[in-house]
Amino acid sequence: MKDYGKNDIALAAALSGVAGYVDAIGFLKLGGFFVSFMSGNSTRLGVGLATGHLEAALTALVLIALFVAGVVLGALVANRA
Repeated sequence: MKDYGKNDIALAAALSGVAGYVDAIGFLKLGGFFVSFMSGNSTRLGVGLATGHLEAALTALVLIALFVAGVVLGALVANRA
């Protein structure tokens, strides 16, 4: 088991708090969609498809695609650096 110092734990807690805050603000601004909680958007995609709300399903699909593109781009940048 890895031992983390108090500063590492404090940094992790602070970053988690900021990420949660950003996701909550995004959720409110996007009308019920998430900026980082992809399982929530996947659920919204499924519900949208199942209930025939295609606009909601398309919005969720676009957010998921943008998230994946961001992950790929971040990995490419990190790999080059």
